[in-house]
Formats: sequence, structure tokens, C-alpha cells
Amino acid sequence: MKTNIIVRQTTEADYPIVYNLIKTAFETAEHRDGTEQDFAVDLRNGGNYLPELDLVAELDGHLAGHIMFTKTYVAQPDGSKYDVLMVAPLSVLLEYRNKGVGSTLMKEGFRIAEASGYGAAFLLGDPSYYQRFGYKPSYLYGIGHEIYPAEYLLAREIISGALKDVTGTVNM
Repeated sequence: MKTNIIVRQTTEADYPIVYNLIKTAFETAEHRDGTEQDFAVDLRNGGNYLPELDLVAELDGHLAGHIMFTKTYVAQPDGSKYDVLMVAPLSVLLEYRNKGVGSTLMKEGFRIAEASGYGAAFLLGDPSYYQRFGYKPSYLYGIGHEIYPAEYLLAREIISGALKDVTGTVNM
């Protein structure tokens, strides 16, 4: 059965619905701290917010999922900063999982990111889930973080070769 998933930019009217969607979706997540919905609000109100990369998925007339890509950077050994994206959070309501909602959101995010000139995205997540989107442990690119465990810090080149000459620490 083919489902018609509509992905569009999140509107201000969606914010309260998205807040509850994130909270509800993370109630069943294996790794959560219970503040994911507040983190999304903080990101939206921060200086690195990209409204064109704050996306919702509609299925059967209901909001089924949400993803947000925000600006961040890799601090390189020479002191320079290489601009990248952070993906957080990706949320899909339980009743809409395994229907392609998360994949559709991620792919549309990559499409917009590439058109905007962003070469790479980072996230903290389950490698066995996110590898389907092309994410790999960031240490394979020579990029790490002071706090987060290496096995969960993942990177994906949106534009092939974007991380070829980049090393350092990602700001998350």
C-alpha cells in the first residue's frame, strides 16, 4: 500500500502540535531524557535556526512526524570553523512508524540542505537505525566530541567529499 506523505515547512501554528508530537514520540524511544521537545523549542529560538529545515510530515491529514536541521560547525585544529548541520530531533509518532515517514523527512531535509549549500549533517543516535540514511560514525572522518560517545555521534556527507579535508570537534 502506497502512502501519501506530505512534507512541508513547519508553521508557527504547528508549534504546539509539534511540541506534543516530539514529547509523545520520545516516550517510546529507547534513548531519551524527556526534554527533547524543549530542546527543539530552544533550537527554534536560537541563532542557528533554519526555518526552511524545520519540517513536518502529514499522513492521512494528521501530523505524523517532524525533523529539524540547525546550523552548527566543526572546530578544526587550525582554529577555523567548518559549517555543517545538526539533525535533532527526528520524531515519528508510534502509529505512523515503519511507513516511511522518517525516511521521507530525512530525504527532503537532505534535498533542501544540499540546495542551500550544506555539505554534511551530524546527529546523536542509534547507528543501526541511522545507517539507512548514509550516516557513519563521525570518527571515521576524524571528527569527534568531548562528551558524547563516539559510537552514537554520526555524520553524513550530503555532498560527496564534503568532509574529506575536515577534522576536529563538532559543536552539538
